[in-house]
Amino acid sequence: MNNLSLTQSELQRLLKVYFGLVLAVALCFYFVLAFLGYEALTAAWRAISYALTCVTFIVGVFFKLAWRFPRIARWMRRPIVHGVWRGTLSSDYKLGDKAPLEIPIVFVIRQTYLTISIESFTKFQEGESKLEALIQNGRTEATRLSYVFELRRQYQGENKLTTGAGDLRLINDSKHLKGHYWTNSPTFGELQLELISRECDGVDCFEVAERIWPTTSIKSPSA
Repeated sequence: MNNLSLTQSELQRLLKVYFGLVLAVALCFYFVLAFLGYEALTAAWRAISYALTCVTFIVGVFFKLAWRFPRIARWMRRPIVHGVWRGTLSSDYKLGDKAPLEIPIVFVIRQTYLTISIESFTKFQEGESKLEALIQNGRTEATRLSYVFELRRQYQGENKLTTGAGDLRLINDSKHLKGHYWTNSPTFGELQLELISRECDGVDCFEVAERIWPTTSIKSPSA
């Protein structure tokens, strides 16, 4: 089960809207049922039941799908990061006198209005987020995606688990993510990612992304 990625004020606002809608819809059902001749208590009970069912279904569909329309997302001040992102991981890790590593990487971010999950894939390593937060500064409108993750490396007999954290800024009309990460190895580095698709279905490893988008390359966005 994914963690909620809403702030406390956002969650409180959603609960107020939800119960307000239930009350409004229940009143409409009540007047219709009363007009049809139902007793007051029976009409009230049925109206509340119908309202809870209808509003829960509509809100569920909205939170999962409808809010992703760009205009609705901007109106609700909930940036969209859902999709497949591809780019470069630049690490401070060095092997001898060689230059720092630069590795192609793919992020698969699945987002509903309430939750976010992140998977990352390189040729020899995969990871997933354990805690996520989409943070928007109300004064500057800057948006950051922060997360805690685990990496699993299984290569040439090695079976290694690494934990870390990342902090990425959403820039360039929400088409790029750029920022830094840290691990307990200890290593740190920079990530630059470009949105290549809003469709995540079936993208479950680096090879699949490489096969579907073989020529996609990251461009260096300006901060």
